[in-house]
Amino acid sequence: MADPYPEAVFDAAMARAGIVLTDAERAALIDVSRHIAASTARIRTERPVGVEPATIFVPGQGS
Repeated sequence: MADPYPEAVFDAAMARAGIVLTDAERAALIDVSRHIAASTARIRTERPVGVEPATIFVPGQGS
């Protein structure tokens, strides 16, 4: 399983976003961050840009 986000990185991200957390909220989010990191690692794969459906969809133009 992935490691949780380092506390300094987490605190910096919350500060940048202007999010104020209680100590309990902060601890809970840091604890679950390992699951978020593991999930994103599983879905991040390098693919050619052409396989992304959004790159070929043009709204309002039917086939």
